[in-house]
Amino acid sequence: MLHLFQKKSIIKWPLIIIAIFFIIILLIIGIYFIFEKKFAARIYPGVFIANIDMSGKTKEQAQSLLNQKIDQIKQNGIIFQHEQLKAILFPVISSVEGDLAYQIIRFDAENNIQQAFNVGREKNLKENLKEKYQTWKFKKIFPLTFHTNDEEISNFIIEKFNKFKKPSQNAKLAHNNSEYLDSIKFNIEEEQYGQVINYKDGLDQLKQNLSVLNESPIELSIDSRGPEIIKSECIDIEEKAKNILAKTPLNLEYNKYIWTINFRILKDWLILKVNPKATSTEDKIIVGLDTEKVKEVLLNLISSEIDQEPLNAKFEIKNGRVIEFQDSRDGRKLKIEETIKKIEDELIFNGNKNIELVIQELKSELHTEDINDFGIKEIIGTGHSNFSGSPENRRHNIKTGANAVNGALIKPGEEFSLIKTLGDINKETGYLPELVIKDNKTIPEYGGGLCQIGTTVFRATIKSGLPVTLRRNHSYRVSYYEPAGTDATIYDPWPDYRFINDTKNHILIQTRIEGDDIYFDFWGTRDGRKIKITDPVISNITKPEPTKIIETLDLPVGTKKCTEHAHNGADAYFDYTVTYTDNTEKYERFTSHYVPWREVCLLGVEKLSTATSSEELLRETVE
Repeated sequence: MLHLFQKKSIIKWPLIIIAIFFIIILLIIGIYFIFEKKFAARIYPGVFIANIDMSGKTKEQAQSLLNQKIDQIKQNGIIFQHEQLKAILFPVISSVEGDLAYQIIRFDAENNIQQAFNVGREKNLKENLKEKYQTWKFKKIFPLTFHTNDEEISNFIIEKFNKFKKPSQNAKLAHNNSEYLDSIKFNIEEEQYGQVINYKDGLDQLKQNLSVLNESPIELSIDSRGPEIIKSECIDIEEKAKNILAKTPLNLEYNKYIWTINFRILKDWLILKVNPKATSTEDKIIVGLDTEKVKEVLLNLISSEIDQEPLNAKFEIKNGRVIEFQDSRDGRKLKIEETIKKIEDELIFNGNKNIELVIQELKSELHTEDINDFGIKEIIGTGHSNFSGSPENRRHNIKTGANAVNGALIKPGEEFSLIKTLGDINKETGYLPELVIKDNKTIPEYGGGLCQIGTTVFRATIKSGLPVTLRRNHSYRVSYYEPAGTDATIYDPWPDYRFINDTKNHILIQTRIEGDDIYFDFWGTRDGRKIKITDPVISNITKPEPTKIIETLDLPVGTKKCTEHAHNGADAYFDYTVTYTDNTEKYERFTSHYVPWREVCLLGVEKLSTATSSEELLRETVE
């Protein structure tokens, strides 16, 4: 009997082990499903954006947390310093009239949040499990996504730390400025050594700091600069310069036209250059042409007579009919850089004095005879905004911008660019300036009011059910564009506003201004698509900081000039759904984040407060 009992006991153990194994498997599966359920709408553990732990955060929570950090940088700015001098760079340039404020550092928080949320979700089951485990164990850190206006930031650094600049100078070709060709004598002036602020390293450090949300001051360095051309390497240069001058007059030709360059002009074009084809020290330095001086002559005397922009045919709706109000015309353009190179090659190296200008022929895209094929029958969508309270300059610019867009035709499948359609935005094209605040000065810039155009075109786009390919909201809430979340900012050259005509017919844009209201009508052919646009949802209202007072010598003593009144910050979104005739749907949520608008005022003073930096010239006050 004992023997039989032991045998039965031995038989039960494998079953127990198998049962335990399956229980463990079920527990693991259960834990996994509980884990997945918990993180179904949350970022997995171990995911960081810069130095912010996003573990367990929903997209909305992560967005709010990241925006707080970004807003802090926008409000406080970034400090550059060298020795005792400090200067603060603010990511957003303020304006006296709020809608010309623009960003020189643009953060892309939405992209970062999507990157973080996608961890452990974009691959197959095995790869996702592996990525989630590695992220939990070792962390996954995404650098902050942003875009910088490198030119403007570089100019800021150079201007603020200009006192440390001592330019180096190449050895220079000079002449006695004689009025007679035979009496002109050339000589070589000595080179000079110098130093410059290393703005490139400063810009690189700024990008590195921002990528990890490091707000530490950026220490700039000084670089010594030696000249490229030294006098001791200039061999027989004086004689070579005289031989080139002897070839005058120089004839620049296009068709039957000839522009003559005499020796009095050419002598000032001649400079020393490093020869890229040098084979010995004797021909290392050559006589070449001063690109800027040649460009000045080409622009002022020649291109103004040659250049002709192509014109597309433009149309308008009158009495229900499409009629032309601008005929099409081909154009041409003097290619400045190519022409300068050709002049230098032909004159200096080949000894030719008769030189054909380099001209580019430009074809118009839309022609009058195409009108019958356009399929323009009815209004497919209308955008509207109100600009009551706008000053005269802004009203003028809105009308000028509306006229520039009026009559524009968009081909089927074409991406419409508002910046391209507006063209040059300056005094010559009829715009009036608006003041922007940079440091302790107001500087006139053109383009105030054009965001009214951008916003109205955006609203017309979604009312027409068209896909938006590029849209940015303003940095701050601007009263002209309420309700929040339905605006679109533009600034030449960036940001642009763009959309695609995905209908099978042309779209004609018609603009109209009625009192303080502006309308953009999109004419085309309805194709049965259905459009649903929800009302904007506004949240996360945040109060602005106290008014910032900046002392300036540009205003009369005691005079104060301020930006638009302060506005609360906020987040906003609305949903946009287009249902096509084949029942396919396209859904997009347009989100907007607005930094609290802090009023900035310039105060005229007789003398700036004693300060070693722009940081110390800022005073805050509650009004």
